[in-house]
Amino acid sequence: MTQPKTEDLLKKINYIEADVEIQKQILFSIPSANKEQIEQTISLIAAKKEEVGELRRQLQQYDPEEFERILTLEKAVAEFRKIAAVTPFQAIINRNVHEECALSLMSGEQMDCLLKACDNAGNWTIITLDGEVRQFPAPEVAEKPPEINEP
Repeated sequence: MTQPKTEDLLKKINYIEADVEIQKQILFSIPSANKEQIEQTISLIAAKKEEVGELRRQLQQYDPEEFERILTLEKAVAEFRKIAAVTPFQAIINRNVHEECALSLMSGEQMDCLLKACDNAGNWTIITLDGEVRQFPAPEVAEKPPEINEP
């Protein structure tokens, strides 16, 4: 269980990262002729990213184990995004607060996961609770792919 200071740092990081995403949307909506506002928004985004970097350094010093866990999950998400860029998934299911996420294999094993995605051929890609990306061909998976809702 994370300690209060770790939780506070993570909350601050999440808040600032959400603000950065909002600022990026604002940046894209600014008319290209408004150079001053574009520069101000870019400067604000850069400052916020620097602040996130400082908070991450604090987290690394205060709770190196949690920091490494976050890095592992970030790498897994980046790897999943690369796979998703070339694999059309028909369904992506993620773990929610009050819902489990697991993939049932033909071997009888249940693979707990943070996220599972099924492609059009019935092959599955998951991110495990440990931040590992694993792929399973359709014949190894006991559960059926979710039905596709065609219009």
